[in-house]
Amino acid sequence: MSASEQPLIVGAGPAGLGAGLFLTGHGIIPRIVEQLDEPSKLSKALAVNPRTLEILEPVGVTGKMLEQGKLIHGVRFYRNEHNFATFPLDNIHPKYPFMLALSQAATERLLSEALETSGGKIERGVKMTECRNLNDQVEATLTTPSGHHETIQCPWMLACDGAHSTARSQSGLGFAGTSFKKEWHLADVPLKTSLAEDHVHIFFLDNGTFLFMLRVIDPALESPVAEPVWRIMANDPNPLAKLAKAEPAATPLWQSSFHIAHRLISSFSEGNIYFAGDAAHIHSPVGARGMNLGLEDARVFAELAKAGRLPEYHQLRYSIDRQVVNRVRFISRIAAPESLFRRFLRTFLFPLAIRIPFVRDKIRITATGLDHPLPELTMK
Repeated sequence: MSASEQPLIVGAGPAGLGAGLFLTGHGIIPRIVEQLDEPSKLSKALAVNPRTLEILEPVGVTGKMLEQGKLIHGVRFYRNEHNFATFPLDNIHPKYPFMLALSQAATERLLSEALETSGGKIERGVKMTECRNLNDQVEATLTTPSGHHETIQCPWMLACDGAHSTARSQSGLGFAGTSFKKEWHLADVPLKTSLAEDHVHIFFLDNGTFLFMLRVIDPALESPVAEPVWRIMANDPNPLAKLAKAEPAATPLWQSSFHIAHRLISSFSEGNIYFAGDAAHIHSPVGARGMNLGLEDARVFAELAKAGRLPEYHQLRYSIDRQVVNRVRFISRIAAPESLFRRFLRTFLFPLAIRIPFVRDKIRITATGLDHPLPELTMK
């Protein structure tokens, strides 16, 4: 295959790695470039949903994920420290009736290993700085840290270059949406706690504060103590001060703060430039969908590339991903209300509504990625 015939993937996060792995399995060997010199060791996303386990099974990654991860069997909701609702994930999926706690760093390692085993390669320290459609191809400029520039032409490019996507900006596509006013904060910290490790724990505290707790699972994680590491996330500057039913056993391994936005790209394609993952959509981590939705984008894209039907990509992904972003936005506004009205809903109506089977099922299928069927093409 000549350089002009080899497609290009920009970004080696979950979406880029997944797309590269799926494509390589179909005999389409893309060139994959990533601006970071080495993989991130930060845990980032923590949960793998049943849809992801389903689509990664044919490429041999799911079994290794299950070996390394921890099964999450349900979600528990609390008003301060009172548990007012618990619902299980039993029967949510015929083969994978659970979520899997496994860090994004571990997931990326497994995807990278599978990609390299199948003949793929990641070029690290290479940034895509310019791109444009040129007749029936894409022209892109790749830049190394030393400042060396390489201009290439390729039949198509899949941009998985994150929320601040250079490709999206250069293509002139919109990224409309809304943002939360307050920053959210997180810490990965060893805890002494009696909370069940096979559940997600969500605490609704006073003044609209919420606290999210989930085990951090990563075989490469080095904890200074024997206590298990948990992810603590809250819309409060000091989430550790808001801990319920737990206390820190050591200093945090990682702390961060971030702004929450819910945005969707105006088109998943512009000529022969396509978009997946955070380059196409971002939302809060409350729905546990970011990494998972990007891998689903990658799977659908690879199947369409195999079938010679890439022009259908926008049609197949836009409406689905828009619905997911909107659902996660709604759930996030209830979990972290920024108005008195939404605080009222969370305090008085949500504990009642969650007892309704329809509402419970909507939350379960949204969090597990099963709120829509995979396009029929991807199941062939």
